[in-house]
Amino acid sequence: MRLIFIVLLVANIIFFGFEFFGARSSTSESKVLASVPHNFGNLLLLAERDANKTTSKKKQADGASDSVSGEVEKCQLIGPFAELLHAEYLLERLKALDVAAEIKHIEIADGKSYWVYLKPEMSEKEALRRLYEIQAKSIDAFIIPSGELANGISFGQFGSEKEADDRVEQIRNQGYSAEIKELPKSHSEVWVEVKEKSEQKINDEHWLELLKEEKAIERRQNYCLGVAK
Repeated sequence: MRLIFIVLLVANIIFFGFEFFGARSSTSESKVLASVPHNFGNLLLLAERDANKTTSKKKQADGASDSVSGEVEKCQLIGPFAELLHAEYLLERLKALDVAAEIKHIEIADGKSYWVYLKPEMSEKEALRRLYEIQAKSIDAFIIPSGELANGISFGQFGSEKEADDRVEQIRNQGYSAEIKELPKSHSEVWVEVKEKSEQKINDEHWLELLKEEKAIERRQNYCLGVAK
């Protein structure tokens, strides 16, 4: 009997210890799990933020690259040439040196001219009638054939405002309301345009050699003029 009692006592002690320590371990584990912050969403947001930063930096770099590429290209202009043939000759020599160049026809502003005229008539028939009437008074005139003053009467263009004013006074004394229209004057010049990077292939001494046969030729830096005409 005593042996059975001792065995039962030991068994109860073991069972009690197992239950007590097992419960504490489970509670501790639960506390540990509960203490872990659930920041998985935040971790994802941080990753997205890093990705956004990378994208932003890339856009800034692309923007800077676009800004650089958007800079206006510089060129060298050589001219003006009195004859197109001389410009073509230089162009061939530059191409032989593997230098990119083009011939440009540039319009240069050259003051104003003053056009004395009568306002357009309603039709070409009316303009002819008015012209015959004016010529019958020994006044030099002709019909303007096209443009905004088509079917008007022209009394000529003058290089100075005073000459135009004098002509207007003469016409008005004959009974006609002549007017003056200012026109910009220009002349065309022939130049050779060289891209700045290509120009660096030729030193100053070589440029002197290339241009020594030309008179009144200059070499100047300028913005590139675009498509050749």
